[in-house]
Formats: sequence, structure tokens, C-alpha cells
Amino acid sequence: MLFNDYPFLLVFLPAALLIYRLADPYPHLRIGVQVALSLAFYAWGSPSFILLLIASIAINWLASVVYGRVKWKAVLTLVIVLDLAVLALFKYANFLLANVGLVLGTTLPALDIGLPLGISFFTFHHIMYLVDLKRGKAPLYALDRYALYIAFFPQAIAGPLARWSEVMHQFGRQVYVPGWQRQFCIATSFIALGLFEKIMIADSIAHLLDPIYAAAAHGPLPSGDAWLAFCFSFQILFDFSGYSDIAIGLGLLFGVQLPYNFNAPLRSTNIQDFWQRWHITLMLFLRDYVFYPLVNSRLLPRRFLPVQFFGAMLITMALCGLWHGASWTFVLWGMLHGLAQVVCSLWRRYGPRCPSWLGWALTVLFVLATGVIFRAGSVEAAWHVFSGLLSPLPLERGGQLWPLIAAPLFAFVLPASQDIVAFFTRRPNVVLAGLLGVGILALLIQIGERGGHEFVYFQF
Repeated sequence: MLFNDYPFLLVFLPAALLIYRLADPYPHLRIGVQVALSLAFYAWGSPSFILLLIASIAINWLASVVYGRVKWKAVLTLVIVLDLAVLALFKYANFLLANVGLVLGTTLPALDIGLPLGISFFTFHHIMYLVDLKRGKAPLYALDRYALYIAFFPQAIAGPLARWSEVMHQFGRQVYVPGWQRQFCIATSFIALGLFEKIMIADSIAHLLDPIYAAAAHGPLPSGDAWLAFCFSFQILFDFSGYSDIAIGLGLLFGVQLPYNFNAPLRSTNIQDFWQRWHITLMLFLRDYVFYPLVNSRLLPRRFLPVQFFGAMLITMALCGLWHGASWTFVLWGMLHGLAQVVCSLWRRYGPRCPSWLGWALTVLFVLATGVIFRAGSVEAAWHVFSGLLSPLPLERGGQLWPLIAAPLFAFVLPASQDIVAFFTRRPNVVLAGLLGVGILALLIQIGERGGHEFVYFQF
């Protein structure tokens, strides 16, 4: 079940809102109902792995309870290692077997185990809470509240990666209090904007680019198609930004403000600024639970601290790449972004001042170029795209190219989605409400004509 398909928008969501509306006056029912709705959503989308999610919640919560009584940090370390082992089994086992086979000069049989929906995200949610519990920053929670933190359906499949401290206190709040209509107006605006980003921009670009990247996997590209493939980063930006905005809107419908995940990243003037605006919650996770521990640990003598600092930067971004998928092209993509951050740090410290327009242009070109490596699936396919850039732009395609004209307009010029929603909901009125309703109806019709297209980040 996708956020952008009819079963979710016309069946599950209305039913979930009605059920929660009935439970809302009873404080002892609110969290339990949200947990049940979240598990039902997950079971609908990934029925074969619902027991894995429930077992994951139970084991991690029990570990926190045991730690609360005996204060053995080894308990939390052990369960975190178990979480990572499960993630590695489902996500990286076949990648490891393939590479071991290459080393041994043979082909090892692949495991047919599938990939549980959202396993990276619920694993990271466990880690954020357990590490903070181990550091003495997090309190213990009851099972129902902890289960909702892990399984809350707006964020369970693809984030945002909300900290326990950002959402735990919001669970169980009464939603239908005076003024709830304005919150619903904001929520609906986020959902409509997210659907627009996903359906009208990201999916339209995907229809153009998918056949081109399929062709790039088999050989050189003809007639300037490489220029279209070069624009993949616009697709993933609006695909995931759209998902995040829908998730934020859904969270608000159930009384939970999720963190923002994007802030106009393609307007950044350097690569470090870019990573502070792109997939913000993932980068905060990597900063606090990977980069800082690597920098603050005494791995090298004091005089080599700069080496340790930049090494930590490279390792963090390489892991960021590997997290996106079990492929060396993802690792290469992460390493390139790590190297770019190292160069950016050194330039900002020792280099001459760079005009902001030049920094912006270099950042965008770098993001678009590395986006090709991210999407291509192999270095050979990426090379076929880059070598095809010698051909002229495929202007003969005319009107087919409108998504690649609209995407830069939204990415470079218009405000971030949260600013757009804030502007239009500052003074809600009947006209705006009518326009919003018409817009949602048009998007629903588009979904019917095109069919649901999976979110890119579901693969991660």
C-alpha cells in the first residue's frame, strides 16, 4: 500500500481517521488504536514481515526494560548488534555473497529472503533510542508508546527519522480540541503538496528516465538522451520530498508533528550546505551516531587529529552511500560526496572566497553528476550516460520535456514546501479551501490515469 494509491487514500486513511476520531475522547485508547492502525498498515504493505516488526519491537523494548533494572550497558549493546545483524542479513547478505564469490572466482548461491519494508528506518529508530538510553539521555517508556515510535505508519516505511525526543511526548494527545480544523487544513495542504511533487513531477520524470537508464545498462545512449538522464537528481528530490511532506501531513492528522526532511537543497552554495538541507533527519542521525563518535574517539595521536576528522567524514559518507543500497556504485557515490565535503572544508579554511553564484553552480553540477552514478546501477552504465553528454540536447522531444523544465523551477526558485504551506494556511478561507479541494480531486484523477508509482526510498 502506497501513500499515492487509491487503497490508501480512499480506504485506509478515511477508515483510520474515523476509527481514531471515535477513540480520541478516551485517553487510555489513543495510543493503542494508533499502534493497531500502524500494524494494520504495515501488514497490508508487507504481510510476510509483520511478525519480524513485532518481534523487533518486543526484543528492543524488553532490552530497555532489562537495562532499566540492572543497568548493564552490554544488554543494549547486544540488542543493537542484533538489530544491525538482522539489517545486514536482509539487506547485505547477497551483496556479501556476490563479492566473496568474486574473490573466490566462483558464484555463490543468493539467498531468497526478500527485503522487509522499512527495515532500515525502524532499525535506525531503535538505535537512536537505545544509544540515547545508554548515554543516560532517554527515559524508559511503556510498550505501547515505544511500539508507536517504531511503527507509527506515516514514518515507518521511509522516515523521516524522528528522534524519540521529538515525537514520544506527542503520542496520545487529544487531536479533536478547539482549533483542530486549522491543523487539519495544514495537514491536508502538506499531503496535497506532497502528492503534487510525487505524481506530477517525480513520476513524470521517472517515465522519461526509466527507459533511458535501462538502455544505458546495455550500451551507449543515442540522440542526446544522456542529458535527460543527467537530471535524475530532480526526480529523487521530488520523490522523497513528496513522500516526506505526505508523511508530515499524515502525522498532523493524528496529532504528531514530524520533523522536516528537506529545505530547498538545490539552492545550496556548497556541498556541506547541501547535506544540511537534503534528507536532514538521516544526516542528523549520521552526525550524532557515526561521525561524532568517530571524531571524538582517540583512534590516532593528537597531531593526526585532522586526518581522523577527515577520515571520519569519508567513512560517514561511505556508510551513507552503502545505506542507500547494497551496491558498490552507492559506496562510490557516498565516497565522492565525502571527498567533496573534505575539499569544501579545506577550501573554506585555506582557499580564496568563492562567489555564491559559482558555489551554487558547482554544487548543482556535482549533485547532478553524482546522481547519475547513484541511479545507473553500474559504473559502465554511468559512463554511457556521461559519454552521451557529447551529443546535443534532445530539443526535438518538445513538450515531453516539461517535467525537466518544471523541476528546476520548483527546485531553484519557489520556496520550500513548509514555507508554501505556512503562507497559504496563515489565513485560511473558503476560496483557498475550495482550491485545495479541486487540487486534490485533480491529483486523484491523475493517480487513476497513471497508476501508483513506488517511492524510490522504499528500496532503501
